[in-house]
Amino acid sequence: METLLIAMAVVAIAELGDKTQLVAIVLAGRLRRPLLIAAGMAVALGFMHGLAAFAGRWLDQLLPDRLLGWIIGTGFCLMALWMLRSSGHSRANVPRPSSQRHVFLIALFTFAMLEFGDKSQLTTLGLAAVLDPAWQVGLGAALGSIMINLPMIWLGYRLQNQLPQRLIQRCAAALFALIGAAVLITQAL
Repeated sequence: METLLIAMAVVAIAELGDKTQLVAIVLAGRLRRPLLIAAGMAVALGFMHGLAAFAGRWLDQLLPDRLLGWIIGTGFCLMALWMLRSSGHSRANVPRPSSQRHVFLIALFTFAMLEFGDKSQLTTLGLAAVLDPAWQVGLGAALGSIMINLPMIWLGYRLQNQLPQRLIQRCAAALFALIGAAVLITQAL
């Protein structure tokens, strides 16, 4: 249960200010079908984080613990820099869905493609390499991602111009830098 909660919290933080939130806002505004969008998002995030968790478990078996620790610590520090360098996301970067009949499929594929190689998926991979069991990491990561993105479907559309995007990104980056530094310090000792 601890593994699930750790993964949920860390991935929720990774999602703060991410493009997934913007897409949730935009799809809800354009398609006006929040339940179908939420269902498509939940399935996509569950699949992508589950995939990342099992890939992380595989990496744990493939690489020596010390090397894996250095890679994970460095990865968290790099994600912190990635968050700091991000200038936010504009609405223009989000594809405009063409059909309202297939809202679920549009949401499913859009969120799956967004998460592929995203910082939250890489975070899940790193967590699964050091935490057991992998299924709890995947489930926790998916729940954390859904938990932080779901409100954006219903509330974010109205509040999108009022959210302090840059402050949220900086706080999340600081947390990732602290986690990365802690992992690297542990490896150096």
